[in-house]
Amino acid sequence: MRWVRYIAIAIVNGFGVVIGIIWVAVPTTVAQPSLNYQLALSGRQPDGETPQSLSELYKLRDRLQVQLDNLAKTSDSAPFPAELWKSAIHRQQSQTLTQQLQNVQSQIQIEERAKYNWDDAAKLAAQAVLIGRTSNPSSATWEQSQRLWQLAINTLRLIPHDSFLADRAIDKTIEYQGNLSVATYEMQVARSVEKVRAEEEEIRERARKEQEKKEFARREIEIKEQEKKDIARKELERQEFQRQELARQELERQEFQRQELARQELEKQELARKELERQELEKQELARKELERQELQRQELARQELEKQELQRQELARQELEKQELQRQELARQELEKQELERNQQATSQPTPESTATPTIAPVTPAASPSNFFFAGDTNRDGQINEQDEAGKEQWSLSNGALILFNDRNNDRGKIPTWQQTKVSAPRRAAMLSQVNLTLSENFKTSQLFITADSIASPHISVFQKTGDGWQPVDISGAKPLVFSTNIVLGVEAKQFADRNWNGTVNLKATAQNNGQEIASTTIQMGVSPWMIAPNTAPVTEVQVSDRGSVNSEFISQLKQAVEPTGAQVKILQGDRTWMQDTQKNGYVQLPEKSDIRLFNVALKSNSEPEKNPPVKSTQDRDLKVVKIGNPRSLDPVSQWSDGYGNLQVTPPIPGHPMGRVYYGNSGNASFNPEVLDFIQAQRIQGPPVDIDTSWLLTRQVDEIINFIPTQTPGQYVMAIASPEAGVKLLEELEGRGYGDVTINRGLSTQTTVSAALKNRALIQHNLYLQNQKLNPIIEKLKREFLLGDDQIIQVPVMFGYSGYAWWPNMVNSVPVNGKLLVSNPRGPMIESVDYTQERLRQLLLPAGVSVSFLDDRYYQELKGNVQSATNTVRKPEERPFWQSLPNNY
Repeated sequence: MRWVRYIAIAIVNGFGVVIGIIWVAVPTTVAQPSLNYQLALSGRQPDGETPQSLSELYKLRDRLQVQLDNLAKTSDSAPFPAELWKSAIHRQQSQTLTQQLQNVQSQIQIEERAKYNWDDAAKLAAQAVLIGRTSNPSSATWEQSQRLWQLAINTLRLIPHDSFLADRAIDKTIEYQGNLSVATYEMQVARSVEKVRAEEEEIRERARKEQEKKEFARREIEIKEQEKKDIARKELERQEFQRQELARQELERQEFQRQELARQELEKQELARKELERQELEKQELARKELERQELQRQELARQELEKQELQRQELARQELEKQELQRQELARQELEKQELERNQQATSQPTPESTATPTIAPVTPAASPSNFFFAGDTNRDGQINEQDEAGKEQWSLSNGALILFNDRNNDRGKIPTWQQTKVSAPRRAAMLSQVNLTLSENFKTSQLFITADSIASPHISVFQKTGDGWQPVDISGAKPLVFSTNIVLGVEAKQFADRNWNGTVNLKATAQNNGQEIASTTIQMGVSPWMIAPNTAPVTEVQVSDRGSVNSEFISQLKQAVEPTGAQVKILQGDRTWMQDTQKNGYVQLPEKSDIRLFNVALKSNSEPEKNPPVKSTQDRDLKVVKIGNPRSLDPVSQWSDGYGNLQVTPPIPGHPMGRVYYGNSGNASFNPEVLDFIQAQRIQGPPVDIDTSWLLTRQVDEIINFIPTQTPGQYVMAIASPEAGVKLLEELEGRGYGDVTINRGLSTQTTVSAALKNRALIQHNLYLQNQKLNPIIEKLKREFLLGDDQIIQVPVMFGYSGYAWWPNMVNSVPVNGKLLVSNPRGPMIESVDYTQERLRQLLLPAGVSVSFLDDRYYQELKGNVQSATNTVRKPEERPFWQSLPNNY
């Protein structure tokens, strides 16, 4: 059996030689380090897998060391010197394993260095986070945080590209770059605040020095004046002696004259006093007589009113007694007839048809008909109430049925919502009541009339009756009757708009009762007129901006020069509302009026920091109503602007949505306030809202990337959308024409040259990624949801930083004002004394005939905002009734 063993050994050794030849055939000098490393690690491993972690590298190193040790032992114990070829094979295997071990040790060093860099970057990031969480951080604090983030990013970049941590390092670098942008933004904000404070301190210091200068000059004047006084005093003393005698004589003469004049003045004053006393007595006597006359008139009116009330009470009591007497007599008659019938039945054992008594039935008031029990509002919305409003009065829709107006009597001052208050007071403005008429025939003079509302709607409405004493609250629970009249006028108001808890409709029922029994009733259904937003294409009456002092004085001046020639006004407000667009969303409601409609401005107020955002009243409408929807939300710093009203916009009229359609920014984890979105949905007029992905924007607001701009043709518009790809192409075009050294972002913190921007490949790739992965899908969604054609879309060149801020002033976030477009100055490259970026926008808007005014908003740009963010507009409501634009029963 010994020869069998030798054959087996020979076969194994032969297989090993073949493997060794194949292994040696790969020339290590040609392969790249990463490929060489992969081949070295993957060759002759028992599990056939490449290590994926540092611990696995340690295990592979130990396993290779064991294999080398075992191979060394096997080589030393070779029993046959003649078998030298085996020794050669062993040497080859030893060299291969040694090379593998060296490669593994080299990779271990790489991974250990990568891990060290990873841990170091994490420590730096933790320090940056800790610094950023300090209370009231200064610009120096944010600068230190910014430096730590930059060090962390630089440390991550030291991790070798062939390390296991390379991919995670790339992801972490992107994350740290976003945090670096936030720290940079906060540093810029803090520096701006400190700069303003320094300027104020400098002004105070100059004022103090000026005051000291004035005080010194005043003292010098006082000294000189004192010297003059001393000289004058000495001269006066010299002259005094000479003058005393003359003065004494003059005084004696004057004293005599004075006494005489005083005597005459006293006599004159005494006469005047007596005259005033006489006039005052006459005046008091007249006033006393007037009061007595008024008191007599009041007493007489009170007596007449009491007599009137007493007569009314007596008349009602008489009518009630007569009514009761008639009822008693009727009951007595019915009882006598009943007794007579019973006696006849007892007297006749075999009654015949002729002898059967039939009791007399009491008369019943016939059922009400439209002619004698009319109850309706303005169902057909023609501004008047008549028989034509009977048709369809029981079924309300946006296109048909009586409308109710929201009339918040608290005007956003009370802590309790109006609809939750149980006490109903008189209406603040009777003109805002929706009229309902109840007209009766004389048949109902002895009836009691009640108005009731369905249980769901009753907390949300108030009903009033117009009487001789004014509008009086009506009990809509059915417990208290109306003041009787054959022509009753009611006024209905809503305490809130339709929302997620109430659809805005109410069923009002009018009931007539006699002796507690219903004898007639009818029902109407009414609905709250919906709240609507005017689109950017609507005319502007007022532009609102916050006065920030010297930092935005030039911007306000340019704003007035651009706006006032269009017929609109500029309202300058004092306060802390830098971003006016976010404070409130101006809207309106409509109500029919005879041959016209009534329009009421109603604004939604922001819930964020309510003490810093009081409602902004328009000079154009002092009766602007401001309402608040939902409760404030606690958002993380990254999503802090998601609920700003710049993130809630509406399109112009589009197919299927004649009043426009609402759209908003959705950042994923923190979308726009859901309560406000539910409110928009409940209006059923400009919804359902369309969500747009804004998770990649610093502000998370949709107005940063989409804007609808009216053209010169009435009713037509174009949609401007931000295009990072167009921004990159604009830079490439400039460099191709030889303008690579021209400055862009002039005067901004991001100032650079065209060529330098293009050499920043990370920035260029980031913007191309945004175009392909974010903007292109958004464009397709907008075309689908808003039925837009390609000819209606203008892609405006813009570029974004890594954290989603506009790298140069964003020309999309502009404000259309009466045929003119207010745009942020992009501070683009100056080519032959012309801003190349400005000229590109003019060319894009040329077919639409839009006039452009560029404003210097550098102050807002450094704070990552622009013209649209810094202003708010009051626009004219749509004059065409919304119900005429809708299909029937919409």
